[in-house]
Amino acid sequence: MKKKYIKEMFDFTKNKKETIIIGILLIVQIVIYALSYPFIMQEIIDKAIPEENIGLVIKLSILLIGIVIIRFLVDRYTEIKRKKCYYNNNVEIKNKLFKSIQNAKMSELDKIQAGNVFEIVSEQAWEASHLFVWNLLGIISVRLTSTIVISIILLILNIKLGIIIILIFSVSYIILTPIYFKTMKIYKKLHKIMIDLQGNINEYIESYSTTKTLKLEETNLSQINNKLTEYKKEVLKSNKIIEMHNGLFSLLSFGAVISIIIVGGNELSMGIGMAATIMLMVDYTDDINRHMQELLEHVHNFNNRYNCFLNVLNMEKMEKEQDKGLKKLDNIENLEFKDVTLSYDNKNVILDKISFKVDKPVQVAIVGKSGAGKTSLVNLIPRFYDISDGNIFINGENYTEYKLEELRNKIAYVFQEPVIFEKTIMENIKFGNRENISEEQIKEVCIKIGLDSKIRQLPNEYDTVINSKTDLLSYGEKQLLSFARAILKDADLIILDEVTSNLDLEFENAITKATKEILNNKISFVIAHRLNTIKNADLILFIDNKKIVEIGTHEELIKKHGYYFNLYMSKEQ
Repeated sequence: MKKKYIKEMFDFTKNKKETIIIGILLIVQIVIYALSYPFIMQEIIDKAIPEENIGLVIKLSILLIGIVIIRFLVDRYTEIKRKKCYYNNNVEIKNKLFKSIQNAKMSELDKIQAGNVFEIVSEQAWEASHLFVWNLLGIISVRLTSTIVISIILLILNIKLGIIIILIFSVSYIILTPIYFKTMKIYKKLHKIMIDLQGNINEYIESYSTTKTLKLEETNLSQINNKLTEYKKEVLKSNKIIEMHNGLFSLLSFGAVISIIIVGGNELSMGIGMAATIMLMVDYTDDINRHMQELLEHVHNFNNRYNCFLNVLNMEKMEKEQDKGLKKLDNIENLEFKDVTLSYDNKNVILDKISFKVDKPVQVAIVGKSGAGKTSLVNLIPRFYDISDGNIFINGENYTEYKLEELRNKIAYVFQEPVIFEKTIMENIKFGNRENISEEQIKEVCIKIGLDSKIRQLPNEYDTVINSKTDLLSYGEKQLLSFARAILKDADLIILDEVTSNLDLEFENAITKATKEILNNKISFVIAHRLNTIKNADLILFIDNKKIVEIGTHEELIKKHGYYFNLYMSKEQ
């Protein structure tokens, strides 16, 4: 375990103080019980019983029963507290992860699969919540403390036998160390396999239609089977190592008991030993064996949960969006790109020296071949990604001077794929909008864009629950629903990212109608797949080879007989 993670692990949740108190209680009760039990038993067996002192036997027995009851009550109390702590830890860890995901840079989220996120947030967060309050306490406050105290008692009872037993179990610890590191690597590999497996399963679900169309079922099953086979192989390897250690440990424990019987029996026959001492030595040897076996289990669980914690920590430490802006943004009157360059990896340039300026109201169309960087350009406006060089100005101010929330509140974005949540239609349209929007306003917008009549045909009308996969609404109707949401936001700047590319002519006309409604008196950026939908744009930007190679109106660009003209004519044909 790396030192730099130790403090992180202790400070990751708010239950550190309570956990330490639990640990102290456990240590105190272990020490009191371990120190009192052997001497009370020795008095009973070697003194009270031989002298037939019934009163002393009863008193010592009552004392021992009292100690056992107190130990039981402390154990129950600390176990309840520990469970409360790791349930609280689980909630806190999940909240941290959700917050981290919400605040992470888009470039960070691009690196991980949805299935990976699910595995870490659900299963691994739960395992990590046990790490400090369960495994670390189990190792330090219970197992190690018990083993040390018992070792001291063994030395007090019989120094020769105590040394022999301690040496035997020390050898066991030496055997444990390389196994610890071996299992650490295995658990790390197992977690990676499970994360990859969750990612693959999520991909298969998301691409279900493609899988059926391309008949990839056997390929997908083969990939899943390979992952599961690899997982089984690593689990069996881990179990083999653990069982090997358990076997060796049991052999050494048996050797310790035999040593006590031989040496202790010899001393007893010579009249220099006591039967109670031999019985206690055997009993305590069994205790050490049990504690060491449980310690081994805690160590293996610790390895597993420590790796889970590292995965949780890595996700929690994803680079956050930088929001150093302090200014309020009342409205967006104009927007300017000045020599803007974008690279996602600081190596490959996506956009190079982009410059233009627009004033409200204006409709800007962005065209170019697939992969030219059209979506990358508009994604810079709401600051989904940070620019690599240059500046973007809003109302003459560098747009990073504005609070991020202020900026995004003034922008509405309709994506190529409609964004639908598993909520009612009414809740879907309201989602992300101001709370004071009335149902009448929502219905009025739906009437304007031609969606109301379809909604009225549904069983519960606007209260019908839908999701992204439901067939209650067609693809085009779901896109219209996204438009309704954007219209109600009443933002100053609108981004439409190829919103008609997957629609038939009927819904393209409906979207065109909705577009007129949403773009009225706004600054808008429309990425167009079909050029006939943007002929009336105030400004057309043609992007090619990472740059704006042409800029102007439809008529101006047609007259140039350049990039736009060639693309337009090819589309017409």
